[in-house]
Amino acid sequence: MSYLVLARKWRPRLLDEVVGQDHVVRALSHALDNERLHHAYLFTGTRGVGKTTLARILAKALNCEKKVSSTPCNECTACTGIDEGKLIDLIEVDAASRTKVEDTRALLENVPYQPTAARFKVYLIDEIHMLSGHSFNALLKTLEEPPGHVKFLLATTDPQKLPVTVLSRCLQFNLRALDVEEIQSQLKFILEKESIEYDDGALAEIARQARGSLRDALSMLDQAISFTGESVKSEPVRQMLGMISHDYLYELIRALAEQSAENVMETISRMCTRAVSFTSVLDELLLIFHDLSLLKTYPKIFNAKNKDTNVLEALSQLLSDEDLQLYYQIGMIGKRDLHLAPDPRSGFEMIMLRMLCFTPASDQPVAPRPSRVEVAKPARSKETFSDSPVAAVSQPATPPEPKEEKSTKPTTIRNSDDWIEFVSNELKGTTLFLAKTLSFDSIDEQEIRLNRTGDTSALADRQSTIDNLEQTIQTALKRKIKIKIQEGTVKNEPLSAIEERKQAELIEDTRDKLMNEEIPAQLVSELGGSLNPDSVQPPAKTNE
Repeated sequence: MSYLVLARKWRPRLLDEVVGQDHVVRALSHALDNERLHHAYLFTGTRGVGKTTLARILAKALNCEKKVSSTPCNECTACTGIDEGKLIDLIEVDAASRTKVEDTRALLENVPYQPTAARFKVYLIDEIHMLSGHSFNALLKTLEEPPGHVKFLLATTDPQKLPVTVLSRCLQFNLRALDVEEIQSQLKFILEKESIEYDDGALAEIARQARGSLRDALSMLDQAISFTGESVKSEPVRQMLGMISHDYLYELIRALAEQSAENVMETISRMCTRAVSFTSVLDELLLIFHDLSLLKTYPKIFNAKNKDTNVLEALSQLLSDEDLQLYYQIGMIGKRDLHLAPDPRSGFEMIMLRMLCFTPASDQPVAPRPSRVEVAKPARSKETFSDSPVAAVSQPATPPEPKEEKSTKPTTIRNSDDWIEFVSNELKGTTLFLAKTLSFDSIDEQEIRLNRTGDTSALADRQSTIDNLEQTIQTALKRKIKIKIQEGTVKNEPLSAIEERKQAELIEDTRDKLMNEEIPAQLVSELGGSLNPDSVQPPAKTNE
């Protein structure tokens, strides 16, 4: 007996068995049970999500000898004939191989004739976007006014290539890509029915690599069973997929935290002894950065299932939030350009070296890093990124230029004017954006009280931003003090309101000066022109 691959053996035969497309199943079930039948159905979606499967189930539901319903019997001649591909009244066409107008005309010649053995004559046209323009024109008239005994079931991965005249004549169903949990659950169900051993980690890897396609996942599962010998385990599956053990990735992250280029390059050399895809390695590294960021920022929604939670928690203590965001961004940009590298290894090495060379900017001077042989990690500021992408990174191996000595006058915050001066001179980034919208209320030895204003942004609800602001104030005042952001009457103008007022005054002054100049005045008086007030902008500041 020949082996039937899992993707065919476990293809759904009823609507209730279709995975991940509840919105389509519900609509089709209601239409069939109430006999509200359209003459043309279009199924769209990426590969392997169930377009053709749904079309065949719909063909069975329309032609089941018992009745038209959402639950065909799967026993009558029509149902079994469709399952086996033998029903003469189900005409399946691969449009990719029959693109010419002559093929389409030949296909439609038999449309007027009644079905031979079924209730409806069903035309199932797959990858319909491959038809030529003339072929669509030949199909259009039949789609618009088909005989009552004909149904068209169309499927495509690229609906944008279909003429709007065809789309408007079809009932369209958009099938979504399945998420990892849905695919993993279905793989688990199938392996239990097949009595094959597995572990959850292996199924999670296959589900992630399938990228939303259940058919691709089942094909990889077939390959894994053959590769591992009637069992599906994590390490062999990772090896089969060209992936690397997470231990190597954890070593890379530790080396980044230690700023050790030597350890990074040594780990990459050991990885090369395995058959790895550096694109896959980078994908896995980005996923770990994502997990670490979730673990640090939103631990409640971190999904620890099938993950090395203890290791990740330890790694999360070695890297700041800013480090993780920067490393993730460098990795994403590097992934985009990896195919341009002379070879994958050198491209991956440059991405890792870029992560080593750049560090989030801070307000404080950064001391030169030690030799790469030494692994002592310099202290990193918890300040947020600066606004400029260029300024957001620095080259710490270059000693900073000496800064001019600032006034030795100690910082004081006693009133609103002191607060405005402090905000203007001492803050940057998101803490500056927040502080600009806060109005000074009062201060004592234990607490500085600030009022929310109408334009206070959502930053006031981010504890990390408030903590940064509080830490900066304590450093400036050289003492412990807490921030209290309160509701209530605003007694003093916040910096944002002051800046807006000054900007409006500057624009008004610029407008008056403009109208006193000779040429604009002539345009108004002699040619009947008028000044558009909204077009006036103050002159740009120049660096002296």
